[in-house]
Amino acid sequence: MRYDTDTLRDFRIKLMEFDNPTIYCDMDGVLADFITFTTKVLGTKFTDKHWSKLPDDVFFQLSPMPDAHTLWSFISKHDPRILTAHPKSGRGAVSVRGADDKRKWMMKHFKWPPSKIFPVLRADKKRFAKDGRDGRPNLLIDDYAGNCEDFRSRGGIAVLHTSANNTIKELKKIGYK
Repeated sequence: MRYDTDTLRDFRIKLMEFDNPTIYCDMDGVLADFITFTTKVLGTKFTDKHWSKLPDDVFFQLSPMPDAHTLWSFISKHDPRILTAHPKSGRGAVSVRGADDKRKWMMKHFKWPPSKIFPVLRADKKRFAKDGRDGRPNLLIDDYAGNCEDFRSRGGIAVLHTSANNTIKELKKIGYK
């Protein structure tokens, strides 16, 4: 993974001089195993046309990713926030209860309080790229390249998640211990 040299240098300085910039971690595909669950339920790869065929509480029923606890052990000491996309309205009960089920899932699997979980529309993740108080960059861990690109375009740092070990390696390169 390559980072803009000036942005990364500034990020490291802020990491040393201030309290750590906020880590925003995605859920589905990073901590929660959406693909395995939906493939099992549907018998095929999930697409947007399948929302009505999923259980209303799909987000609460997901299993953790196999390496989720490895990643969580590393990032939890940095007081991360969960920045997770919820379904758009009009997709049935799953869109009505999705945000709440994601909060309950984080409490169940990681004992993480609802106040640190931000369910948003996918397009809104980029709005968290910079700290609203002082403009410093925040950091996103996400398995979707488009979210990472959008976050970077707004001045944030993003790590494209492929596995816990790779993400931890990238976080260490940035300066997290």
